[in-house]
Amino acid sequence: MNIFETTTQIIPGFAMLGTYLLILAHSRKHLPERVKKNGVETIGTIIEIRHNSTSSTSQQETLVVDFTYSSGSYRHVSNEYISPSGYKVGEKVKIWYHFYKSKREVVIEDEGVGNLPSKLYRWGMIICLISYPFLIIKMINLV
Repeated sequence: MNIFETTTQIIPGFAMLGTYLLILAHSRKHLPERVKKNGVETIGTIIEIRHNSTSSTSQQETLVVDFTYSSGSYRHVSNEYISPSGYKVGEKVKIWYHFYKSKREVVIEDEGVGNLPSKLYRWGMIICLISYPFLIIKMINLV
């Protein structure tokens, strides 16, 4: 088997991975609006502001919010790091939550999507652009 045949056998499988990353990026991008639409609104208390030093000059912060719901209490750590956060420990914030089976989705009032969707989208596009031509070649060779 030559290298081209081996490549055309292996790389088309990555098309599924690239497509999955694109779907996941889309889902994560629309998470805040989906949770606000389908979730329950409540008030939570900021119990901690975590610091993350990304470089020697900038320090970003994320919120840790505690809130109660019908079955108990829940502690949410925000996915978004911003600098500065503009909040103080003990401050009340409006949050939305949607709990379904083992899935826990929580959004703080001013929380965005962060940079995860753009990274997933970027990697999904790269993997798709590399793998789909090999998938098409494989499909043509099967016909």
